[in-house]
Amino acid sequence: MNGRDRIINALKLKPVDRTPVWFMRQAGRHLPEYRKIAANHSFWERCKDTELCTEITLQPIKRYKTLDAAIIFSDILTPLPSLGYEVDYGGGIRIDKFNFSDVDDWKTFNARKDAPWAADGLKSVGEHTDDKIAKLGFAGAPWTICMYLLAGGTGDKDFHETRAKIFSNEEDSHRTLMSMGEIVGNLLADQVLFGGADAVQLFDTWAGLLSPKNYEKFAMPATNRAIEVFREKVGKDTPLIHYAKGSGHLHQQIRKLDLNALSLDWRDDLALNRREYGDKFAFQGNLDPALLHGSVDAARDAAKSVLEAAGRSPGHIFNLGHGFAPSAKIECVEAVLKEISE
Repeated sequence: MNGRDRIINALKLKPVDRTPVWFMRQAGRHLPEYRKIAANHSFWERCKDTELCTEITLQPIKRYKTLDAAIIFSDILTPLPSLGYEVDYGGGIRIDKFNFSDVDDWKTFNARKDAPWAADGLKSVGEHTDDKIAKLGFAGAPWTICMYLLAGGTGDKDFHETRAKIFSNEEDSHRTLMSMGEIVGNLLADQVLFGGADAVQLFDTWAGLLSPKNYEKFAMPATNRAIEVFREKVGKDTPLIHYAKGSGHLHQQIRKLDLNALSLDWRDDLALNRREYGDKFAFQGNLDPALLHGSVDAARDAAKSVLEAAGRSPGHIFNLGHGFAPSAKIECVEAVLKEISE
């Protein structure tokens, strides 16, 4: 069984020969080969240049031979430039000022024309892997993208001012979020229809800031719309994974979405989720990424604990509870992968 088979089978709750594995942010800052590219090319160059994007996406596959999936190197904010907002990276994120009235002037988003880079990269990655490795696309969820857009980047810690703006302008906020939902659904669909993604993941990094009531009121309808658009264009066969950091209190709501898999963070009880909902959803996770910064023994023992919590029934993909940080140790990653493969 190859990596693609393992990932797809796990997402569809079918048996595998061993637990499949990939890592959020596996392509990027912890790898010296990536840092070498980053020293000579801007972030947007790395995303938009298909050759660079392909090389970066494949770097972890070449280094870590037992990874089962390649997730495209991209960013959750890639739709924003086509809507008229410049996005600058380096020492934080800076985005042009947004007003709710802007939404009236937003163009009809066409992912193939306006933000094709992730799909272009996925198609190229497929040409290099012969379908032996699963190709994963992704997009930011509408709520999380809008957090950055309304905040003008990363200056508003915990998005206090941004959330206040949304809560105080309910009608305008709903219109903005639902419009972003349409965009996200189109972006994900392009990664499958043109890029050939085997599965896609929605990253709702900041959903955990919301109470269940406000999640249902603000974020959930827009996420649901993104999924509807995706399913309308792609159909039901392509699995969709949902990740939201610090969202354990929202899982009752999240499980109502049309999802195949939930990616859990390190604070979630994997064994409990598998026991109570493993017949309905695949689960992904949930090693604490901090364990990749310490000793090899601690990383290996923690990986063993995740595997024990997941159990042996179908439907588990090993992953982190959040993405790699730049200082993650390669020897710890190798130890975790060895534990899984053995």
